[in-house]
Order: sequence, then C-alpha cells, then structure tokens
Amino acid sequence: MAIKKKLGCFSFPAIILISLISSSFIRAFFSISLFMAFALMLLLLSWLLGKSDNDRKGFHWRYILYSTFVLGSILGLRSVLDSIPLSIENQQSDISEYIYREKALEEGDSIVLLRQNRQWSDNYGNTFEGKFSVREKDYFSSKKEYFNTIEKHKQQSWGKLYQYLATSDTPKLDLIFEEFTIIKNTNKLNQFEFAEMVVTFIQDIPYSFVFENDCESPEKYEETIRVVLEKCSDCCIGNIPFGIQNPVGFMGNLKGDCDTRTVIIYAILSHFGYEVAILNSDYYKHSVLGLHIPAKGIYKLQNGKRYYIWETTNKHFTIGTLPKNFDNINHWYIVLTNT
Repeated sequence: MAIKKKLGCFSFPAIILISLISSSFIRAFFSISLFMAFALMLLLLSWLLGKSDNDRKGFHWRYILYSTFVLGSILGLRSVLDSIPLSIENQQSDISEYIYREKALEEGDSIVLLRQNRQWSDNYGNTFEGKFSVREKDYFSSKKEYFNTIEKHKQQSWGKLYQYLATSDTPKLDLIFEEFTIIKNTNKLNQFEFAEMVVTFIQDIPYSFVFENDCESPEKYEETIRVVLEKCSDCCIGNIPFGIQNPVGFMGNLKGDCDTRTVIIYAILSHFGYEVAILNSDYYKHSVLGLHIPAKGIYKLQNGKRYYIWETTNKHFTIGTLPKNFDNINHWYIVLTNT
C-alpha cells in the first residue's frame, strides 16, 4: 500500500512510458502497427493496474478510462493531420491531374498513395491495365534527395547521373514492380512480351518537356518546342535538376521527356533481370533505350553484345526502329549499361 501511495498520480504517466517502450519490442515479433502495439500495451497495463487496486473497492476502471481518452485523442489528432497537406510543397504540387491520392494500410500503418489507373496496348494489339502507385512520402523524399545531390553530379557524366537515379529510386518503385509482376503472371508473358509491355506502358504517357529553369510561354522557345506547348501548355515541368526527372518523381506526376523515360525503363527492366543500356546522342539531343535481347533492327554493339534501340517518347515505336530524323546509328553512343 505504501508503494501505491507513493506512485499516486504518476501511475498513469508511468504506464504510458512503459507502453511506448514495450510497443517497439512487440512490433519485432508481430506484424502490427506501432499505434496498435502501443494501444494493446496501454490497455493491458491499465487493466493490470486497475485490478491491483481491487483489494478494497473492487476493480478500478479509471485507468481504462484514461487510456481510452488518450487513444481517442491520438486517433483524433491523426485524423486532423491526415486531412492537412503533408507539406507546403504539396500545396504547390506539380502532380498531374491524372494522379489521385488514396489512403491505404501498409503493415498496419496508414499511408497515402499517388495512384494512376492505366489501360494501354502494346505494339501488337495486346491490351493491359493496372493500378500503379508510389507512396506520396517517397515522391517528396526522393525529389528532395535528388535536389540535395545537384553539386555532386555537376562534374559527373550522364551515365553516372542515370545510374544514381535508377539505383536510388529502385527501392521506392516496389509497388510499381508488384503491379507489373501481376500483369506478367496474369497474361503469362514471355521475356520479350514483358519488355514490350513495360516499354509501351511508358510510351503511352504523353510527352512533356523537363527544364532546369521555369517553364515559360511558348513564344520564348524554338519552333519544335513552341508548337508542342501551344497545343498543350501543361506539357512542361520546370526547375528540375539537369532537365531529367527521377523515376519516382515521374511516376508521381507523369511528366517526362526522353531520358526521364529511358532511366525509369532502365530501372524497371534491370530489376526484372534484363540486360539494358541507355544511349544518348549529342547530335540529335536525344536519349533512347538499348536492350540486349533476341530482336531485329537497329542496334549498337558493345562488348560483343547487341543492344537494340528502342524509342520511348511516342507510341508505336517497336524495338530496333528509330524516327527517320534520328536513325543514323553513328550519332549514338552508349552511356550506361547494367552489365
């Protein structure tokens, strides 16, 4: 009894602290959220503490009531915070109108996804559809990490920049990979058919310019750019390092030019075990994909391997073909391979 009197009003704060510490250990053994682990521990300790007081007056419910109030307050606060944009950056978002936010549960925790419902056809008439997602927190954190490495990459080659973007973003593309795996298994796609499905998924996304500086009015650009922007003023995203979006950023706003597309396809196909290359042309100011796979058409030879060219910025380009104004292979060079 002396011990209980000493605890006094500190009993409940003490079990809150113990519950917080214990919840991390519970998560190590059970696949539940941190909040759920904390709630279980808090209610259990409240019940035990209340039971220990029943020697004279019966079971004391006050600790259970305190716990219920605390948990209710936390849930209410979470609900309020979820309704507020995650950051000022999100309020001035460049996220495409074709992307929608959706709440989901992941390992018991509530997260926000940036989702796109897609339906497209490959170059042989096969139609595919799926829901592709990236986590909103990954969208913003990956862009922030990218911006923080600008100085580091200023003196490096395009190949090293592309490799950095593919490597750093690949873990955050896991939900995209899962959807592609489902499509592959559902349609029983072979190696070539799967690559065709992935490339046409990217080709199907309308082209957008990616600029290092602000997007300006169409009349301030050369004719080839001006014509596009006059038809689609939203087909531009500005203030992007080196004029190339990181893969997660691209999947969060669907605005990508040539190397934005080649880098994400490079990351996706590398993840699925393909031998991939990225080819650039200073002469054409363009970037295309290279794929070492049985095929026909235009290819670039490196280390005894044929990397067949694949244009990614528009629909209907099959492997081994290039637009007529870009088709001199002598003007193309490989800047990155994954082998």
